[in-house]
Amino acid sequence: MCKVSVIVPIYNVEKYIEKCVRSLFEQTFDDIEYIFVDDATPDNSIEILSELLSVYPNRAINCKIIHHKENKGLTGARNTGISVASGMYIIHFDGDDWAEKTMIEDMYSMAESQGADIVLCDFRMIYTDKIVNYYTVDWSDDKVSSLQNYICYPWNVIWNMLVKHDIYMQHKLKSLEANAAYCEDFNLAVKLLLHANKIIHLSKILYNYNRLNISSIMHNLNEKTMNDEQVMYLDVIDYFKKEGVYQYYKKQLCWRILKSKQEWVLSTSTYNKFLDLYPESHNYILSCPFLNIKLKIMMWCLVHHVGVISKFMLLLRYLKNRNL
Repeated sequence: MCKVSVIVPIYNVEKYIEKCVRSLFEQTFDDIEYIFVDDATPDNSIEILSELLSVYPNRAINCKIIHHKENKGLTGARNTGISVASGMYIIHFDGDDWAEKTMIEDMYSMAESQGADIVLCDFRMIYTDKIVNYYTVDWSDDKVSSLQNYICYPWNVIWNMLVKHDIYMQHKLKSLEANAAYCEDFNLAVKLLLHANKIIHLSKILYNYNRLNISSIMHNLNEKTMNDEQVMYLDVIDYFKKEGVYQYYKKQLCWRILKSKQEWVLSTSTYNKFLDLYPESHNYILSCPFLNIKLKIMMWCLVHHVGVISKFMLLLRYLKNRNL
């Protein structure tokens, strides 16, 4: 058994895969198992990976390359990696991102020294014209409060988490495969965090998230991604109910639902869709931190059968935009 398994799905990342792989092969930590999942990529990503294996022969002997005959999506590729991982800890990487060279060593050392089930690090987002640093949620001994804060955090990602393999196995956790490709990180992350006994925030920027890739899901938000978001949130709600903990996180998860359907109050044609999707969330409209005051008023009016006010606000919005 190795100490850390790194899982990297590969699909359409030929422009970025070299930088990603080099950053992983040049880690200061030695005992790493690399699992590359070729998700039926149509480009030259795998050829580039193969060339790099010859450049790093000491790493190549610890590499597994698994080929999907057909594309299964990011969640399917990650699950393939999880199913063959042998490390004491698992960490996920995206094939167009890259790591700081001490990332695995820093996170593993923290996990071992603190007896942590999960270690989260900070990260930066790389844009064409700027770099933005993000600092994840601090974790205290109050697990419920910390997880509530995490659910409200805008960037819930899986690739800044080093997780004990046993958590995946004991609770049969994997990425949700539901033909959904948005907020899948949130879905898996909160389940893993729910079952961890000790969680540590390593206050160090160690992961570089590439916002230059225009084919990335983050550059293509649309009605489908909104639906995907709802699928992921509703699945978490069902999971938390089955685990008997929903009451502790109900407000925060309802806030997430409201966030995911806010666009529906901006058109009279989708009013019913807004009202029908998880009505329990309507109890938390006024307290929702994801909504501005205008959206809160429009939602509240719809729920309380004074939709004429919402329609009037839409009219004002239309007139304002027309005059711009």
